[in-house]
Amino acid sequence: MWISRIELTNFKSYAHQVFEFPEPIDGRNIVLVGGLNGYGKTSILEALYLCLYGKDALIHLARAGLKTDEVRGYPTFLERALNGEAKRDGRDTMTVRVTIHRTRTKAVDIARKWFFRSNGSWSADEEAIVRNVVRDIPDAPRRDGKGGFHLSDLLDEIFVPAHVAPFFFFDGEEVKKLADQSRVEQVKQGLEGLLGVVLLRELADRLKAFEQSKRGEVTNVDEEKLQQVLTALTENEANLATLRQATDSSDSETAKLRVQREALIERITSAGGGGGDIATVKDLVEEREQLRNKRKECLRKIEEVLAGRLPFHLVSRDLMSVFKKQLESEIRLVEHEAEKNALTPRKARFEEAFLNGDGPAISPALTEAQVLSVKARIESAWASLFYPPPEGCAREVIHDYLHGTARTEALSFLRSIPLGQEEVQELLTEQSSLNQRIEDLGRKISRLEGIDRDGTLAGLKADLDRVQSRLDELAEAGRAADRKLTSLEATVASQRSEYERERRKLDASSPARAQIQRSERVRNVIDDVIPALFPLKVKQLASAMTQVYKSLAHKDLVAKIDIKNDGTTVILGKTGKEIAVDRSAGENQIFATALIAGLAKVSGVRAPMVVDTPLGRLDSKHRQNILAFWTGDKARQVILLSQDEEIDYSFYKHIQDSVGKTYLLEHVDVGDGIGRTTAREDAYFGRGRR
Repeated sequence: MWISRIELTNFKSYAHQVFEFPEPIDGRNIVLVGGLNGYGKTSILEALYLCLYGKDALIHLARAGLKTDEVRGYPTFLERALNGEAKRDGRDTMTVRVTIHRTRTKAVDIARKWFFRSNGSWSADEEAIVRNVVRDIPDAPRRDGKGGFHLSDLLDEIFVPAHVAPFFFFDGEEVKKLADQSRVEQVKQGLEGLLGVVLLRELADRLKAFEQSKRGEVTNVDEEKLQQVLTALTENEANLATLRQATDSSDSETAKLRVQREALIERITSAGGGGGDIATVKDLVEEREQLRNKRKECLRKIEEVLAGRLPFHLVSRDLMSVFKKQLESEIRLVEHEAEKNALTPRKARFEEAFLNGDGPAISPALTEAQVLSVKARIESAWASLFYPPPEGCAREVIHDYLHGTARTEALSFLRSIPLGQEEVQELLTEQSSLNQRIEDLGRKISRLEGIDRDGTLAGLKADLDRVQSRLDELAEAGRAADRKLTSLEATVASQRSEYERERRKLDASSPARAQIQRSERVRNVIDDVIPALFPLKVKQLASAMTQVYKSLAHKDLVAKIDIKNDGTTVILGKTGKEIAVDRSAGENQIFATALIAGLAKVSGVRAPMVVDTPLGRLDSKHRQNILAFWTGDKARQVILLSQDEEIDYSFYKHIQDSVGKTYLLEHVDVGDGIGRTTAREDAYFGRGRR
């Protein structure tokens, strides 16, 4: 599969330009498009996104490292993309056309056109026309969104779905920001795209819209109470979301402060203050931090005992025993009723077959009274199969607020909450011991601080104290937030259960309500499934990233890249211990390239890669490694949009045997601040060009 043609008409600095790319064969899988900064390289990547994905392109452009106007959005982006000469001359259309070859004889031609007013503003009108091409003969055109045809469905099937496009088409220099460990959200977004979570969330949104439309069709039955519960639930869910956002923000600040603390400790150590004692201070500070983390975990366990298990031990043993027995009997009754309901349809079929069967004939025929008597006898015999219920079934259902597997889960929980005095005493002893050790370390650190002769060391130590103080504040606030979060989650769960119970009473009165109930069950399943998806691909992605990173980095230090379920990346050395990532621009770009390449590999999509600014500010060794990576997969087309100081003449000669096509962008000023770009085919930067 390869991109064989990109045609731009009135797009940015291109009045009209056609790029034609050959099939990646005979080891020539690289296409080089060279141009100085501002000459239109990035415009090619933007045009590819806009043609394929339309208005959905903006969010994916941002994830691919390209700049977009998130406030003004799609119309503003299009109006700025309209060619300046076209706007000046009153031309009112802009077109991007992309041809994708699936095989040598089969291709798909996609053309998207936008229409503008005479003043250059977008008219909010566009069309995307798709043609299948077999042996250079196009078939009938299909329009996106017409006649049940959707371009996004076609791209999902034959090319690159929109949510994984940033793994294949991206700005190589800007995307290095993915390597910043404080931006784990980017890794999570990549995993979500990889796993199709975007599609699941779209399905959930559509189901929610379906439910809202259906509720307009049902008769209002005591909806006032339901609305009151829903209002309270919605408010608490909003509070819960706000609290979680604040917790995430606090975690992000904590991560940044820890980095600052490590930097300050390194600077203090290099200052040489305290006659060599600073290294000891560093060790003691790290030990104290470890003890504080242990104390935090100990406090969490104590809070779990107090809030989770202890309240149940305040209930009398007899009452708890009665509660468990009632749950067990209700479970048996529910199972009995389920069996009865499953067999009920067979009763009607049996009665029909008995009374209307072909033979043997009943002679003389039964009178109407006799038929009624037979039906009554069948009904009585059928009822005797299920009444009275088997021994051990509940006489009445007391805990009707529990549904589904909730009773079984409640029993399981009650059997898992034993609590002894020894366990509580051990936790309290551990807490006291940790407090004492932390205080001892604080006194040792104070004694080991040296004398700052010129004031520099004192300032660094003051900064370290300030950072550590803020970390302590965040830790304390985090514990309080965790307690509040636990309480609010319990409240929301209780209110949601009440809302579900009241809503089911209403929905049971009509088929429309039953449809709404089924839709909500599917949405609940989606909510439960999404968090469970991440572990399915995390290990596979980490393995792919490790393989790529080792091939790109010239430092032989990394043994493994590990990715946690929350998106955090940890780089492990040969001893299995975590090592810090070199924060240089080159190393960041290598790490980001490994992430993008790993996501692309795990996705299983065999699509071309288009990379703007592929080498950035990499040194010569890293450039050789990354170019070897691009040329390594001979069957995958790689289109590199490079300026003259990235892939220069010498590097071009180094990979020339892998290059199937080149273009050189040339740019001229045509007046009124408008530039015009043209592409010279089979040309590239010459020797010594700057």
